[in-house]
Amino acid sequence: MSGPKTTRYTLTPEQQRRIAIQREMDRRKAVAAENIQRNFKRLLQIGSMFSSEKLVSAELINRMGDDGGFGRKASELEALIAPIAPAVAGTDPDDIPALERTAREVGECVSKAENMVRELSCIAAENEIKLQEHVNAAIDRGFAALPVETEPAVPVSESSVRDKTQLQLLQMGKNDRLPAGWLEEISDAISEWNAIEDEEFLKNFSALTVSPLIKKCERFLAEYEECHEEFEKLYIEYTALCQLYCYTAQECPCTADSVAFLKTEIQRITETAGKEDEQAYISKCLDEVMEEMGYAVLGRREVIKKSGKHFQNKLYTYGEGTAVSVTCSPDGKVAMELGGLDMEDRLPDDRETALLCDSMESFCDDFKEIEKKLLAKGVIPANRISLLPPDAEYAQIINTSDYELEAEAERLEAGKQHKTRTDLTLERNV
Repeated sequence: MSGPKTTRYTLTPEQQRRIAIQREMDRRKAVAAENIQRNFKRLLQIGSMFSSEKLVSAELINRMGDDGGFGRKASELEALIAPIAPAVAGTDPDDIPALERTAREVGECVSKAENMVRELSCIAAENEIKLQEHVNAAIDRGFAALPVETEPAVPVSESSVRDKTQLQLLQMGKNDRLPAGWLEEISDAISEWNAIEDEEFLKNFSALTVSPLIKKCERFLAEYEECHEEFEKLYIEYTALCQLYCYTAQECPCTADSVAFLKTEIQRITETAGKEDEQAYISKCLDEVMEEMGYAVLGRREVIKKSGKHFQNKLYTYGEGTAVSVTCSPDGKVAMELGGLDMEDRLPDDRETALLCDSMESFCDDFKEIEKKLLAKGVIPANRISLLPPDAEYAQIINTSDYELEAEAERLEAGKQHKTRTDLTLERNV
């Protein structure tokens, strides 16, 4: 009965429940930690914004005594952000409820801060135009007494349209939700806009370059507003799962397509993690059971088939000159085969074949005990693929050169310990 044995193992419902609970705890911890890190980083970015806008504000206060409320709003933003760093630093990284509380606190702070950023961006854009107009007016007053020909005045309606377009450009240029490449486009457009003096050329530039750019940005921001909340939640979970299970997270823009992608990826990673957790538990239990029964790891290797399937293969000492090869596949299959040992690929001779058949027979009781101990740990056979009887056909020599071997002293000691327990070994049958 004890030729090669291949069995697909699974877990009892109770053990599956325990592993699922632990996996959910790991997920919550990872998501909360990623939430804190991502949102706290965003708050630091917000806190460092508006440095140049603050200079404009100060200049307006100096010149006109009014900055449109920018300074007051900026102070409110700083006061909002200030308590977050101590709260984050004081959170126990292993306390899941505490992590989740801090994550909510930081997330709420980011939401409020984002609203204030939008207000500040609007005020800052208006302030830039105010300061520019004030400086230009001062220059005009300086030249007012000079006898120069005056250019035709720009009609009020056209002037207001130009100012509105310029304001839109400035506001878009301060919106860091836009992709970096788009912000560069806006910056170039603002520079070119300010350099144009000919009104007709300015109209053409506005129609052909500025208006399409503004419309493109508005469409992006409209979609951003629509899916931002869902996107952030999904992207945080996706990134956390990637870190937890050693995947490389992809950068994603905040779009409806990204939301669909993230949902699919989260489901895929979660399902894969569930299977991997189960197989990791089965492999761990098998190691523990083999150790309990006096076996020791003689060597190990990883095998990757042409199909891409990945297998873990270990050699466990069985007796002097023999070992049990245990191969675990990703789908829960465990194959056990007993063989003789050598440092080259070859077939056993007739004498070795007879002795190996005897050892196969003796391994039968061990296999029953292995499965009994696995059951106590919640590991059960899902289906038997093969339980072959001892036969010369299955006698084999295992090439130890294919394995990463353990230390020589440990191997010898393990073999001696097992030899005192086993009734039949190759050495005894000589």
